[in-house]
Amino acid sequence: MQSNTRWNNNLAFLLAATGSAVGLGNIWGFPYKAGENGGGLFVLLYIFFVILLGLPVFMAEVAIGKIGKKDPVSAMINTAEKTNSTKNWRVVGYLGILSNLFIGGYYAVIAGLVINYGFISASGFIGKDPTVIYDTEISSFVEMTFWFLLFLALTGFVLARGIEKGIESSMRILMPTLFFLIILMVGYGAYRGDMSAALSYLFSWKAEQFSAATMQAAIGQAFFSLSIGMGTLMAFGYYMPKEQKVPGASSIVVTADTSVALLAGLAIFPLVFAFPFLDPNAGTELVFKTMSTAFAELGAIGQFVGPLFYLLLAVAALSSMISILEPSVLWVQERMPTTRTRATFIVIAICIILCLISVSGFNVLKDFKVGSLENPFEMMKYIADDFLLLLGGTGISAFVGWRLSKIIDMEKLGFKSKLLFSAWIFILRWVSPLFLMVIWVLGNLERIFFIKFF
Repeated sequence: MQSNTRWNNNLAFLLAATGSAVGLGNIWGFPYKAGENGGGLFVLLYIFFVILLGLPVFMAEVAIGKIGKKDPVSAMINTAEKTNSTKNWRVVGYLGILSNLFIGGYYAVIAGLVINYGFISASGFIGKDPTVIYDTEISSFVEMTFWFLLFLALTGFVLARGIEKGIESSMRILMPTLFFLIILMVGYGAYRGDMSAALSYLFSWKAEQFSAATMQAAIGQAFFSLSIGMGTLMAFGYYMPKEQKVPGASSIVVTADTSVALLAGLAIFPLVFAFPFLDPNAGTELVFKTMSTAFAELGAIGQFVGPLFYLLLAVAALSSMISILEPSVLWVQERMPTTRTRATFIVIAICIILCLISVSGFNVLKDFKVGSLENPFEMMKYIADDFLLLLGGTGISAFVGWRLSKIIDMEKLGFKSKLLFSAWIFILRWVSPLFLMVIWVLGNLERIFFIKFF
């Protein structure tokens, strides 16, 4: 990768970074995790952690990429050398690479299911049981494999074309389309569903559900949704235009991402509560079953709205997957070194292997428990979202707060207020590393070993 490779302008960076953050995790992941964790408490914790931890660590990861000017591993080594720190900090970069590969290993499976549902919805859901449809589609290992391979092929095509021809040009089309379709979703949810019940469910405090596992899930969702700890933001920081201000750009992306997640909840849950046979705690299949029911109720119109909705999910998935795997492609390309096309092929091949493990959790190994986790698919999600991302976020916070802050030029990074800069460093030094590690330990003890402290 040539050192002068950058986004063409500030807008290109914002679109790409937003495309990474706003994706399937918002529209599929946020509603089902909110449902699994009781709604209000999870949502309020999610918003709180986005503000307190998400934005500061997001900025920290971008700063490492902008100063380190390499792939995630090399960026950590470069910035460690500049601060006279040990090269062992490169472990944080490796955690990012590992995280985005594991995420890709289950993300593509859901994205493939989304594409499949797009074709199914075109024929209509009238008179069909959404549970039967879902169970039928996930029962075939071969069919699910076909759909995720199709999705990975599309992802690889865009990735191989690079920043300007692939990522940047695609985001200019995908992101405006994504936001437009989300607004349509919310409008339909308000018109056809029970919006008052949805608002009460999503934004009411439920103290009895407070636990370390819920906090871990909320932080994990915040970090996953914002692409923190994946190395993605380091790669984007590397590509960032010199004049781009980190605080301002980060705030725009974080605000857009959080808004889309909340809007997705407001589109899905009104419909859930409008139909008594739908369960907000349905889990992974929540969006699929809920929207299948909604489109069946629409009759002939549903045959138009349905494919449009799943197009939205596919667009969101593609925009995020491109950005999720970019750090791995960049690392392989610079590490070997090799061409971008070959690097993309290697990364996609690894994802295929991991996806096969995830797919087995829906069918051939659906009853194979991994500790307290229900199947291999749940294991992949847990390792990526709640385990690796929190570790990576902790490392990023500690490194920038204690080491990189010594050489950061406040004005070049984009801080106009010394008070805000000092507050940012304080959070990275004292708040986020300690808090993340405590929740990581307590959450894992509760989730894996059933040891609950509160």
